[in-house]
Formats: sequence, structure tokens, C-alpha cells
Amino acid sequence: MIKLSSLVAAMSIALTGAVSAEITPSDKAIKLAHDTILIDTHIDVPYRIHDKWADVTKATEGGDFDYPRAVKGGLNAPFMSIYIPAHLEFEGKGKSFQLANQLIDGMEAIAFRAPDKFAIADSTQDIEQQFKDNKISIAMGMENGSPIEGEMKNLQHFFDRGVRYITLAHSQSNHISDSSYDIRRKWKGLSPFGKELVKEMNNIGMLI
Repeated sequence: MIKLSSLVAAMSIALTGAVSAEITPSDKAIKLAHDTILIDTHIDVPYRIHDKWADVTKATEGGDFDYPRAVKGGLNAPFMSIYIPAHLEFEGKGKSFQLANQLIDGMEAIAFRAPDKFAIADSTQDIEQQFKDNKISIAMGMENGSPIEGEMKNLQHFFDRGVRYITLAHSQSNHISDSSYDIRRKWKGLSPFGKELVKEMNNIGMLI
């Protein structure tokens, strides 16, 4: 049993950074990580390399993800975040939709540039097969649903392009729902369109 005093001390160290010694994982932990499919549901590579190109098929100096580090840590299925800044919601129809497609293009380009390392994953079956093939699966989720732009057909469009979850809003409310960061509560939750969108997301198998 862990003593409360030990737990508090550990939490204090974690919060204050009082101890900077690097933790070395055991051989058992390393083996477990490499023998198991590990999924990270949010990686910020798409917007990162859109803003400033970096070849994540090789080791990079910046950022939190690249191929060598993913392999070393046993990460097999990163969900690349198709992140759309909240302000684009208010800058005219088409901008969110365009940026989202450009970010997806970038993920497809990574898989095309290094087919021995990466592959686009549209399903759990893809991830399982790619794990057997020693490839990192590129799954995708959309951070901020503004690219839907009030068109139900856009939901199917992004599903067909590989997006498997959508966070309905980000730091500002949008045409789908209110944001917890936004003091305005225009919709008191979901908009009328948002309610229909959630139903259709359930119908096609898109995580909310």
C-alpha cells in the first residue's frame, strides 16, 4: 500500500519539478509498449507542419512527434489533429473547409513520402494490419467542427477522407455548439444544426 505521505511527496515533485532525474523504463515496460497497439488521440503535427514544414518521417529538433521517437516509445496509432483555429469560423464560408482539406492532404503526403513507415488508417482493421506490417498508422480527428460549415454533406466528405472524430467546437462557440471557453451561450448547448449533426455522426460512426 502506498503511504499518503509518499503520494503527496510524489505529487509535489511532479508539480514543482524538484527532481529532474530522468526515469528509465524497465525492460518489461519497453517490451509491453512494443508488443501492444498504443493509440494517442491527439497529435498536433498537421497544423505544426502546415505553419512551418518539418519532415516527421525523420528525427526533428522541434515538436513532440516524429517517426524515430514514435518507434522508440512504441506509439503505433497517432490520431493526427486536423485543427482549425476558432477565428476561421467568422472569416467567411470556405476557409475552414479549405484548411481542413489542406491539413488532411499533408497527412496523406507523409504516408506517400514514407510508405515503409506510415499508412493512413480508416478503421481498426487497418490499424491491426499496419501494426503487423510494422507501420505507424495515421488516423485523423478534427479539432473544431467549423469546417462542416452548415452542410451535412461535408460530414460525409470528411469521413470519406479519414476523419474519425470531431470535437464540435474549440475556444469559441461556432455554428454547431457553444464552447466551454466562450462566455456567450448563444445555443445553450447545441445549435439546431448541431443536434442534427450529432444524430448523423452517430449514424455514420463518427466519434463525438
